Amino acid sequence: MAAPLTRLAPAKLPAQPSSGVNPEQRFWHSFESPLLINDYASISHIHFSPLSPHDFAITSSTRIQIFSSKTRKVTKTISRFKDVAYSGNIRQDGKLLVAGDATGLIQVFDLNSRAILRTWDAHKQPVQVTKFSPRSVTTILSASDDSTVRLWDLPTGEITNTFLGHSDYVRHAAFLSAGSVVGGGAGGMIVSGGYDGTVRLWDPRVPSSASEEGSSSAVMTLTHPASIDALLPMPGSTTILAAAGPVVHVWDIIAAKPLIQLANHQKTVTALAYTTSKDISNNTDSNTTTASSRRVLTGGLDGHVKIYSTTSWQVVHGIKYPAPILSLGISPEEKHLAVGMVNGLLSIRTRSSGKEKEREHEREKTMQALLAGLPAEPKSKKSKAKERKLRGMKYGGDAESIVLDEREGRVRLRPYEKDLRAKKFAEALDKVLIGNAPPLTTYTLLTALKHRSALRAALSNRDEATLAPVLKWLTKNISRPQYVELIVDVSLLLLDLYGHAIGQSQMIDELLNRMRDKVRLEVKQSMSACKIAGMVGMLVGGTGAADKIAGTLST
Repeated sequence: MAAPLTRLAPAKLPAQPSSGVNPEQRFWHSFESPLLINDYASISHIHFSPLSPHDFAITSSTRIQIFSSKTRKVTKTISRFKDVAYSGNIRQDGKLLVAGDATGLIQVFDLNSRAILRTWDAHKQPVQVTKFSPRSVTTILSASDDSTVRLWDLPTGEITNTFLGHSDYVRHAAFLSAGSVVGGGAGGMIVSGGYDGTVRLWDPRVPSSASEEGSSSAVMTLTHPASIDALLPMPGSTTILAAAGPVVHVWDIIAAKPLIQLANHQKTVTALAYTTSKDISNNTDSNTTTASSRRVLTGGLDGHVKIYSTTSWQVVHGIKYPAPILSLGISPEEKHLAVGMVNGLLSIRTRSSGKEKEREHEREKTMQALLAGLPAEPKSKKSKAKERKLRGMKYGGDAESIVLDEREGRVRLRPYEKDLRAKKFAEALDKVLIGNAPPLTTYTLLTALKHRSALRAALSNRDEATLAPVLKWLTKNISRPQYVELIVDVSLLLLDLYGHAIGQSQMIDELLNRMRDKVRLEVKQSMSACKIAGMVGMLVGGTGAADKIAGTLST
């Protein structure tokens, strides 16, 4: 039985360099529909509520605004501050909020009634940090410019611990996460960073010999070459990130040594955050709880947000903002990305999901159809009468049934395919070249001739009129990187076949000179690209070497 007729399948071109859009970047690009809100003062702090629907508190000037995560609008405003407010932090149950101000006052508010439940004035200088403990809803942490870190008991209003050791302003402090190996104890361990360039680890269970009653000293001190503007204890691990100037230092607090330095910012890093445990790179909808799938976000005064992978500590994405960044936060379900800037601009990016994502996909399809000049597909629902009429028309039979498709006709070959099947290789090539076929068709035919070892037969015994179209096609398409390998093989074969005839035809000589000039131009451009790649490599290598030298000198 004869083999069925089949058309010549288009050749599969070599893979081009990646466009650079990987699943990681697609995930961060999905944070669309940015909302820009212009406040009259700098956005100093952003905090998302751990409780769904994850409303978030924006601290700016003498007020704290609570934004709804559903509408992205202000639902409550707390402005009962005498001076600039700092570090509005929402408790795990979403009922209370704690904040400090520039007078050294700490206030706890009921979010529903906005009433003041507790006030402390033990700090004598601005309180830059206030946080609820992730383990105890009645424990509050504060850090002040008076170089002290304190723990407070909410029901009694008493100071439970005072941590002394910093010699300058303390601008950041945090509880170690509940899942941390070293975060044991009733209240958990605390880490703080100050303008004295040190990160100190505190244990409320360890007393000190200091003269002040109830005070504690640091159990570990990590020294940095610059002041500490941001800290980030990684959940479920022994890793701490400390931002000192434009460099983020990654520490292992068990080994008490730095793991790596992230020096991708040009100015001071002012904000750190991490994503929840979702495997972004592989599947953005999976809920795996591996720490390796986390991403760390850093924001700096250079207006950039850098996103790092915690496995390789390499930058996987970046976002540019129009002003220096003071604060940033990402919601626990990774739907909102909020960034606060020095000029009072608040940017809220939202990632669409569910029905919103489906509607956006439909709008994109409609827009693509309009740009292509095609009519948009109307959303028409079939009536019940039409459904009954069409019922059963797509029935394909049971598993043991044999359905004969009588509508299938014979395959009609193109003229050059008929010649190729009849082994008329030169005629097939002439019909493709003279008929102005698409370049891919000619490339496919030449590839098929090469695989059948018929390329020499197709190019041999040609005169001036039949050789010229071949040279023109080669010259025209030699700039296509995917065609270069085949074009080089064909060109070498032509020189082998007709090298002895060079100089006998003026037209052929002109075409060869034109091909030579085109090849020289491509070689020149390739050399320029290699030089540029070398210069960029030297710049990148020099930056890495400078960072290593700076790190060595600092240690």
